Amino acid sequence: MTEPAKTVLFSGHMTDAPDRTAPRFPADKVLQAQDAISAILRKWGVRSGDLCICGGARGGDILFAEACLELGARLEIVLALPVDAFLETSVQGEPELNWPARFERLLAYAHVVPATPTDPYKSPFADCNARMIARAFKASQSPGQGTLHMLLLWDGKGGDGPGGTADFARRGDAAGAQVHIIDPANM
Repeated sequence: MTEPAKTVLFSGHMTDAPDRTAPRFPADKVLQAQDAISAILRKWGVRSGDLCICGGARGGDILFAEACLELGARLEIVLALPVDAFLETSVQGEPELNWPARFERLLAYAHVVPATPTDPYKSPFADCNARMIARAFKASQSPGQGTLHMLLLWDGKGGDGPGGTADFARRGDAAGAQVHIIDPANM
């Protein structure tokens, strides 16, 4: 009997900007985060045919996406903003980690869900969270699908604004996902 395909949804902190006063995900934790994400995906048995969904930002999203592709899973990147604006706001940083080139490489392999126009009074990042969760929930309810998994690279604290990982965690919990949290401070 074939194991049902999994749907794995991810949200995580971006690596800290240089002006961040309280560290949340320092760049020197990237390798540990990469290892922790890969270990959880392997533990869950992520493989070819499974669907992995994330937002594509530097740090956690890119690490997750790379790990999913390494395991042969299908990758879907849901963008909060048009590509050029997203690169500027959510991908640039730590030149030594080459986030923009890594992001561009992922776009070549992923199914990219473009940004949608949002109400000017709402956060496009909160809207993106809602779209990712809705897509993952719908996929997990399709015939032949198994458990909805949600992986968070998150310090467990409130976010910097709407659309962050804390917002995602609240929304995803309501979808009934099996949740695993990796706290960057405990790596």
